[in-house]
Amino acid sequence: MFACLYVPDFVVQASLLTEPAETRVDLKQSPIAILEGPASLPRVFATNPTARRAGIQAGMTKLQVETYGGVLLRKRMVAEEESAQAVLVSLASSFSPRVESTSPGVAIIDLAGTEKLFGVWQSTVRAIAAKASAVGFDLRVAVSSNPDSALLAAQGFSANTIIPAGAEASRLAPLPIGILPMSSEMLGVFDGWGIRTFQALTALPQVAIVERLGQEGMHLQKLALGQIERPLVTVEPNAEFIESFEFDDPVETLESLAFILNRLLGQLCSRLIASSLAINALRLALELEVRRICGGNKGEPCEHNWKLPVPTQDRHMLFGLVRLYLERLSLTAPVKRLTVEATPVRPRVAQGDLFTLQAPETEKLEITLERIRGVVGDSDAEGVACVGTPCLLDTHKPDSFTVQHFSSLDIPSDSSQAAPVSALRIFRPAIETSVELDGDKPHFVRLWHGRRYVFAASGPWSSSGDWWNASVWARQEWDVALKTPEGVGFYRIYRDCIRQQWFVEGVFD
Repeated sequence: MFACLYVPDFVVQASLLTEPAETRVDLKQSPIAILEGPASLPRVFATNPTARRAGIQAGMTKLQVETYGGVLLRKRMVAEEESAQAVLVSLASSFSPRVESTSPGVAIIDLAGTEKLFGVWQSTVRAIAAKASAVGFDLRVAVSSNPDSALLAAQGFSANTIIPAGAEASRLAPLPIGILPMSSEMLGVFDGWGIRTFQALTALPQVAIVERLGQEGMHLQKLALGQIERPLVTVEPNAEFIESFEFDDPVETLESLAFILNRLLGQLCSRLIASSLAINALRLALELEVRRICGGNKGEPCEHNWKLPVPTQDRHMLFGLVRLYLERLSLTAPVKRLTVEATPVRPRVAQGDLFTLQAPETEKLEITLERIRGVVGDSDAEGVACVGTPCLLDTHKPDSFTVQHFSSLDIPSDSSQAAPVSALRIFRPAIETSVELDGDKPHFVRLWHGRRYVFAASGPWSSSGDWWNASVWARQEWDVALKTPEGVGFYRIYRDCIRQQWFVEGVFD
């Protein structure tokens, strides 16, 4: 058995696919006309049922349509239709590995062997319709024993249809012959003969049809009888998740970029959801319009990559993340082309635990980190990242660390069982001091405007490094217990052997 997924008014639905769900529902109730052609004289290319009921027809000029009032006019975008078709194919691939991208707005799948997964055909049809609705498509599904009968049933009937094997001719009989794939000349011949339905076409003698219309006429009669058997021309799912948009006129404002960016991210997430995947990394590429005196116009690229802590399918979080980056980006020229690319992975599956401490959502944390980067920047003067998780370097030099990208996976799942540890709270910068020695051990340390007696001292620990370059260092460390007005405090002091100076590095909590 084969199932045909047919999207009525595909061009219109493709233009609305990236809109939010609540906005899409409202827009579908309004008359919509898709325009195509030169900017001086665009004409209607496609309409929705509401616009057709209002009298708007294909071929009308923009000026004629505007006289109706209340009509939503949109320019046809071929890239949107290609992306919507990719979403449809991905949706079909989630039900069967054998999928044919028959034509724009049409995909046919082979249901052989899926009975144990989805049950009876009625359950399969309901599952396909429900998943398509979640993605943003209003489609019709037809099931038949051959691909062409399923396609004709989906195009001809206004509701989902299931045709039992052997009943193709009787179920297709009332359909108009206008949905058959024929030329306008052939349709004129049938109209002159008074042939209006499949039933009338199948009643004609086969020999007479071949004598007058040739093999094309016999092929059309077999289609009406549901007797055409052919294999599916299957397609491999697109492994690349890339969406791009080229502006007719380069844009400079953030609002213009954000409007298109939201649409591209919506299309990207729709394809990922249909493929049961999520985004692990995101790449944004801006091609700038740079005018040169020699060599003509040449685009200058501007790229940025995000490594997400956990996979996500949330378009709103991704849009907020990229928008925050664009707000602090200074471009040297208008943007000519916008491209977003996602690295797909399997979605994160996590089960809640009643005994785990509540933590902030990872998606919200990523937005917060991006806002912090907007304030402090990505890196300091030495090239060290300013925002992230501190990570120790493989060196004995004190206070040597770097900052790596934050990941919620680094946090222990059960922090309540962690053993208590002593922490050294480092003073930045270290406090310059003076130390009186008793032999080779510290006896008094000047700290907080006072001369503090040393109850106990442990050390020294000598270390040095980088003797081969200008950043040479050498020091001797002591851990000391000092008498303070609050009681006994535990501190770390060290002597800089290069500068011959004592410092208080920090206090133990």
